[in-house]
Amino acid sequence: MNDWDTEGQINIAEFIKETKDFFGTPLTPNKINSKPVNLSDGSAWKYEAGSSLVEMIRLSQQVYQQSDFDQIIENIIGYYQVQLEKIDFLADLKYLDTSEGGRKTPAFSKYRPQIKFGFDDMQTSGEQTFINKTVVNPGEEVEASIRIIAVDHFKNRLQEGMAFEFREGPRIIGTGAIVQLLNEKLRKPADD
Repeated sequence: MNDWDTEGQINIAEFIKETKDFFGTPLTPNKINSKPVNLSDGSAWKYEAGSSLVEMIRLSQQVYQQSDFDQIIENIIGYYQVQLEKIDFLADLKYLDTSEGGRKTPAFSKYRPQIKFGFDDMQTSGEQTFINKTVVNPGEEVEASIRIIAVDHFKNRLQEGMAFEFREGPRIIGTGAIVQLLNEKLRKPADD
């Protein structure tokens, strides 16, 4: 959705509304495919989106016996909401180069180094799920979602912008910064 030249919508609900307004409801492959093509009005992205939606509906019908667009979208959004609940925060990560003491081999998404915040001696396992990458080499940067084990220990102690190290044993192999806290249980109260 974010790759298309849309008309200003910023979330999935606006995208769906605009797509339904363009193709009509209920949104079906036949309705999408029968829309006459007119590229002079700047709506090329809508035809491209429609093509992708037709494929999504057909795959859903084939695999899940579900062809109702609204139900498919509800299922997709529900799935991702559950996945987001498993993420504690989003972070920018910088893997140290081998010459800086970093890893000698690449790290793969779902890697679980120890995470250490400067305000505490406690380290916690922190699963890194890379965003838009599956492999990160020493010296590279990546955005990642992070899930930590010691949520109760760090309750009310983290904030956006906070820096941390990630380690293999005592060796620091990279640094990170919290971009967005998703687990409100971890958020440091504003008055602290």
